[in-house]
Amino acid sequence: MIPAASSKNSGSGDLQARCVFEDDVPDLVRNTAVNLLDQWRFLPDEGAIRFSILPGGANNINLVLRHADGKWALKIREPDASFAGTSVTAAVEAQAMAASFGLAPAVVAKCLPEGHFMSEFVEGETLRPQHIRHPSMAPRIVDTLKQLHAHHFSPRKFDIFDDLRGFMAGAAKLGGSYPASYAALWEIAQRFESILAGANAPVGFGHNDLVPQNFIACSDSVKMVDFDYAGEALLAIDLASVTSQAEMSDDETTTFLRLYDPNLDKNQIARVQVLRFVNALREVAWAAMAEPFMAAKTTLLDGWSYRSHADVNIRLAEALIRQNPLDDLASKAGFVRPGALF
Repeated sequence: MIPAASSKNSGSGDLQARCVFEDDVPDLVRNTAVNLLDQWRFLPDEGAIRFSILPGGANNINLVLRHADGKWALKIREPDASFAGTSVTAAVEAQAMAASFGLAPAVVAKCLPEGHFMSEFVEGETLRPQHIRHPSMAPRIVDTLKQLHAHHFSPRKFDIFDDLRGFMAGAAKLGGSYPASYAALWEIAQRFESILAGANAPVGFGHNDLVPQNFIACSDSVKMVDFDYAGEALLAIDLASVTSQAEMSDDETTTFLRLYDPNLDKNQIARVQVLRFVNALREVAWAAMAEPFMAAKTTLLDGWSYRSHADVNIRLAEALIRQNPLDDLASKAGFVRPGALF
């Protein structure tokens, strides 16, 4: 860990001169990046430090730093990151803890309470839905999740319904818009809240935001990034998130869940289906909140947009309710057999 400096170091002018930014990095981001490296006394051996935009940060600005000595990722937060429902301090702690288990890039410097931090750059393939659905990838994803879930994370408790309400409040404040069917689907979702709360299903260290691009397939493992929503949570949330955001069919979902728990039962399947539904609405509400605030500031992955993300998830939520009787889902989701893993 690079210690944070309490004052500017004597090499700040030299650092400024050696920082080379790609043309698409905004001036304000450049200034913040240089100031952070100065604060951290990050001054590698002679030579340029090159900065470029790292696509995929939908709540923040991500940069790649390159120097002969190595390669790092720098996450720069918006001044008010709380708009996204995150605890930036807990997010940094969560990634550092996950890294200690070999499941995430190591955090090498941080600036709190602002939430900016730098981590090692992990070489690998950023996954997309089709990659996660591939039969060869599923066991690797499950292994990563089970290693994370074996631990607990006390700094933050995560409740998916509270998180969803926070996104809705943010969207209302920022003037975000929803698909026409959203209000009726949200009414249905609230019927499941007390059922899940009373089920006493297994909890543990959850990532809680497992969109495909938050997985990096490395040569010997699969690592996770973006721990903004990490916390102690129902383990089924991660399973619902990864299967829904990878757009798995029911059969693919069942196969994936059975890899996680070979004694998979119908109640576990129903619990994940309920959470797939709730998580899909959460993604729609997040997009409604994030688009008006961040669309002009972030560099998104090719082929991805806030609007397309909302459209995919509203269709998923509509299909789940159309294909599953509500009373049947509710009665099964609330029962947890002894020994169930989620």
